[in-house]
Amino acid sequence: MISFFVLVIVYFGFSWGLPWHKIPSNISFSYVFDLLFALGVSFFFRLPWKFKWHINKQTLKAIGEVFALGVGSIGAIWYMDIEIPFRLVSNLEWHLLLFAPLLEELVFRQTFQRVLIGNMGGKRVTSMLVASIFAFSHLVGLAVLPVEYVPFIGFQVFYTFVLGVICGQALLRFHSVLAPICLHFVFNLTFYVALQLEII
Repeated sequence: MISFFVLVIVYFGFSWGLPWHKIPSNISFSYVFDLLFALGVSFFFRLPWKFKWHINKQTLKAIGEVFALGVGSIGAIWYMDIEIPFRLVSNLEWHLLLFAPLLEELVFRQTFQRVLIGNMGGKRVTSMLVASIFAFSHLVGLAVLPVEYVPFIGFQVFYTFVLGVICGQALLRFHSVLAPICLHFVFNLTFYVALQLEII
């Protein structure tokens, strides 16, 4: 357990502590850090890399859960007229549909949750704890976004926790990091489509 919490502290120390946004680039250098962190920790702890994922009823159920969460979150944002920051992001489709699903799942499910599973076994509490840390990671928006987006950040912490639980359970159920990556992609795709249709 100590190694897990040390990893979390190291990750957030670098992820939040360094001025990534000041580095001139078309993509965030924090994504490069996320990838190197996940690869380094996986190598050091000899974490399994499994990308096989079979389509079955459990898979379709998980996809349905994530889609319902996405549609429900979009509906709540629309109903409460919450100001969203996504249009501030250049190359949004790359961030929302590729970098976030892939790299966030490599860090939080492949790295943090697998290390925790190594300490505790494949228990549901691992997905709950990592989902809490995943939701907490989105609070970084408080430091970089204008004050009018504070309500969105608060709501985002809620729905990212639920998404994190679903993705964590998928890792436990399917034993493949591809499952949470694909589920995260489906969730973000619902947001991207809603943005393109100007629903939110």
